[in-house]
Amino acid sequence: MNLIMSHATMALLAFFALACHPLAAEPLDIDNPWTPEAPPGRMMAGFMTLTNLSDEPIVLVDAFSPLFERVEIHTMIMEDGVMRMRRLEHLTIEPGESVALEPGGKHLMLMRPREKLSTGDQIPVILIDSNDIEHQLISIVRPRPVR
Repeated sequence: MNLIMSHATMALLAFFALACHPLAAEPLDIDNPWTPEAPPGRMMAGFMTLTNLSDEPIVLVDAFSPLFERVEIHTMIMEDGVMRMRRLEHLTIEPGESVALEPGGKHLMLMRPREKLSTGDQIPVILIDSNDIEHQLISIVRPRPVR
């Protein structure tokens, strides 16, 4: 057994340790985070529903996962009759509002995986808002939907 842990494994353990620490009520409810499985080395997407439980807008400006080199917030737009993916500089969720991150719409783009991820694996992700508050979630890898 190899006693040296990868950076991703250490980051995942630290993430779980922080996630178990009791904090004040979370202003952002994150429901059903999931990621469709992709071939090894390929970009992946993150889907979920985000609900703002606070009295102030929540503006997401960044995202991070120790299992990916980069995470961005994206949307799909129609441009010259073709659907294209575009990075969003921010995603605002108004008080009491829910925003769906879903296939064909807004989503997280998980770029350059650091390891192979398969159905059932867990992906820790941190969403960062404009007040530097971190919103932690675990996205579950699911089989890719059949078209």
